[in-house]
Amino acid sequence: METNNEKEALLNPGCEPVVEDEERRRLLWLMAEYFRTIGYTDIKARLPGFMPPPILSGTIEDHRPDFTCRQSDSARTPIILEIVTPHMVEDPTAENRWSLLASAAKLYNAELHFVVPKWASTGAVDPALKRRLARMELTANRVWTV
Repeated sequence: METNNEKEALLNPGCEPVVEDEERRRLLWLMAEYFRTIGYTDIKARLPGFMPPPILSGTIEDHRPDFTCRQSDSARTPIILEIVTPHMVEDPTAENRWSLLASAAKLYNAELHFVVPKWASTGAVDPALKRRLARMELTANRVWTV
């Protein structure tokens, strides 16, 4: 039997509990293992075997972050992390999602991190992502290239 959240996830792209895209999933596994290794806690990821992050309610759409955790600092600062593949950088549908993640980061005093592949056939992804975020007037605390 499906719960309301599971039904909602089936109807709303971006709310699924597990990332299906192979490239995004690979980068997400790397980051989950990295953060676990350095002692961050309350790790939630859209991966098999992990509790998925909660769905964030937006005015236009709802979205589930790819990954959330808490740092090991004294404030246990939260991190909201988004995986971005080359084809997603200019995807117009990403705008609502990234705006919602940025708003949630401000609301929860969290850091907003993006993860991009180090190399893609189209060239470096991080400069293109940074330009897009600047056009959207969004600020990331960190863009990881892995």
